[in-house]
Amino acid sequence: MIGLVAATETLPRPAPLDARFSAFLLDGLILFVVAFPTWMWSFVTAPFDVALWFLGILDVAYSVYFAAFWSFGHGQTPGMRVRRLRLVDGNGRDLGFGRALARAAVLLFGMGLGIVPLSILLDRDGVAIHDRLFGTRVFRMTT
Repeated sequence: MIGLVAATETLPRPAPLDARFSAFLLDGLILFVVAFPTWMWSFVTAPFDVALWFLGILDVAYSVYFAAFWSFGHGQTPGMRVRRLRLVDGNGRDLGFGRALARAAVLLFGMGLGIVPLSILLDRDGVAIHDRLFGTRVFRMTT
């Protein structure tokens, strides 16, 4: 649990867009190193429709990667750990796997459409749309 004030839901300020985006890129690099060789192999050796199925499987794998770290990694992916960011729910606790998986799916869909960065920039509190939908907060750790 993070420092909550008695009987209120006082959470630290949301992490800035640059810290969140760089953590996302670091995680993307980790996933790229693992997925790219198999992705290229599927496009070279497999028929096109099989390669498209493989892309769908990669999307699911990316969502599971994020959800697993957010649920079982104390709210931090490896990229978030490097940038000293943490994801918590509205009460300062780690997310359950189902909620984290749904949040990851919305995050990846929103990133693909460019909605997530815009939502952080346009929100008066700097909270992303998927954080508002799932009642979560990404903040910068101080210690």
